[in-house]
Amino acid sequence: MTAIIVSGHGQFSLGLLDAFEMIFGKDEEIVAVPFLKGEGIPQLQEKFHKEIDKFKEQEILILVDVFGGTPYNAATQLIYGNKNIDVVTGVNLPLLLEGAGLKSQPLNELIQSLRAVSQESFKVFSEQIEKLQATNEDKEEDEL
Repeated sequence: MTAIIVSGHGQFSLGLLDAFEMIFGKDEEIVAVPFLKGEGIPQLQEKFHKEIDKFKEQEILILVDVFGGTPYNAATQLIYGNKNIDVVTGVNLPLLLEGAGLKSQPLNELIQSLRAVSQESFKVFSEQIEKLQATNEDKEEDEL
């Protein structure tokens, strides 16, 4: 079972975890590590280390908000060389929900599944309407 740590700037990770729990319920293997104003990499790494220690017998996926941001840098510096922990950027609610549902997969498979979900969850309303209209037009033509 893979544990998931969510991190990001400000209260982002706490809000994301709260939204996740509204939908999915509480999961003891999914935690938030916020990067708050006034903190630096050492303080954030200390918080990461505390959570990583809880799950040291498991694989761990760290989901962060932005590539190259402080949460990303703190996590990657801390876990460099550890094959049981990896970091993925661009976390959002669909990604976290999917990750929770697939955390029984090995870490590398979980990451590949999340890569596909990330691409599939990006939707543009106007494009969806065009597809729907085209489908309806095709159905009307078939009926004639």
